[in-house]
Amino acid sequence: MFHVPGRPEPVVGPAGYIEIIGMMRGGFPDIQWTLEETIAEGDNVAARFTMRGTHGGSFFGVPPTGKKIAVQAMNFYRWSNGQIIGERGQPDLLGLLQQIGAAPM
Repeated sequence: MFHVPGRPEPVVGPAGYIEIIGMMRGGFPDIQWTLEETIAEGDNVAARFTMRGTHGGSFFGVPPTGKKIAVQAMNFYRWSNGQIIGERGQPDLLGLLQQIGAAPM
């Protein structure tokens, strides 16, 4: 299960995860995630990423601007038997929307 901001229910399984990646790539075709830091304790892992890309497609209803983004994100994972069984994504959506001109700075 992948809990995504803005969605009342988590997406489930590989198909749900691919749906979210597709949504991000639809707005930012060249998006890349750089892992900056991880912290693990027991079956829990926290990971801090930087997302970078170019706003080349519609994103949250905002038409493409061609602007570059660099946004921090935190993801929290729960593991069991060597597999991820839960994830909560916490990207800086306000910062992202500000960088593409959809929200005031």
